[in-house]
Amino acid sequence: MRIQIKSKDEKNINLLLPTSLVLSNLTAVIAASAINKKIDKKDCEISSRDLCKLMAVMRKVKKKYGRFELVDIQSSDGDIVKIVL
Repeated sequence: MRIQIKSKDEKNINLLLPTSLVLSNLTAVIAASAINKKIDKKDCEISSRDLCKLMAVMRKVKKKYGRFELVDIQSSDGDIVKIVL
């Protein structure tokens, strides 16, 4: 997974993260607990099982399509944010 942030102020950020680490079930369980701690309402609680299913689908997409852009945002100021699997 690659996260790129380019700004015209020459503050470019390029993060490379192992896709297997980001899309693992352990990461999904940790993310679910962190999200549930931060939200106040119990109505929109997310389960770790749901996030594990989401991670499994994203692993299938990565395997089928290879390089897959999740986010591609360009602002009017010339800033660019890309998140690529």
